[in-house]
Amino acid sequence: MKLVAAVPTFRDGVAGGESLPLATDDDVTRLLELLSRDDSDTASIQGIDVVLSAHIQHGYGYLLYAGPDGYVASHGDPASPAIESESGFPAGSGLALDTFTEAIREFTHTGRLPEAVPWRDVGAT
Repeated sequence: MKLVAAVPTFRDGVAGGESLPLATDDDVTRLLELLSRDDSDTASIQGIDVVLSAHIQHGYGYLLYAGPDGYVASHGDPASPAIESESGFPAGSGLALDTFTEAIREFTHTGRLPEAVPWRDVGAT
């Protein structure tokens, strides 16, 4: 499965973005480096009929999945705050960065809902 990550950026007051192919662990490392920057926003990792949104903020990694397995958010640390972005990550969906990384690597290799993390319906409270 061919995946591409689109990452909006805001550098020196100018909106832009980067597009990264995701096929290897090195590609995932590059994506994580980009997401860790203050001038990057939520990545949209797109495949055929599936999207994984990924965001890093406040020391947590946030994931939203939309595809054949549903529309779900990662079920993370209850203390993690909600993140206002185009995707809108709910409170409690922030993951430890190593778990977040593992989930993105798994998604890169399978193109399916990562089993490395627990998930919850986005509409669930």
